[in-house]
Amino acid sequence: MDKKTISVSHKMNGLLDDDYTLFEDGTVLHEFDKHTYPGGQNLKETLAISDLSDAIKQRLIEAASEENKQLVREILGAGVD
Repeated sequence: MDKKTISVSHKMNGLLDDDYTLFEDGTVLHEFDKHTYPGGQNLKETLAISDLSDAIKQRLIEAASEENKQLVREILGAGVD
């Protein structure tokens, strides 16, 4: 069964991707590039909410649609505005 995506935050650090996708079940997919050399691009890791910085949580809240913002806040924790 596919997980429902509730927020996607895209960001570039220069030429390097730094994207986070939050799913309804609370898992987070981090898709990123470490460097532009072979083997350093299109990397993926699955993270827990506890692995996210406040800045990443804020990015996910800001990226969420109006209908999903409250759910995103609840999943990420009440301490994030």
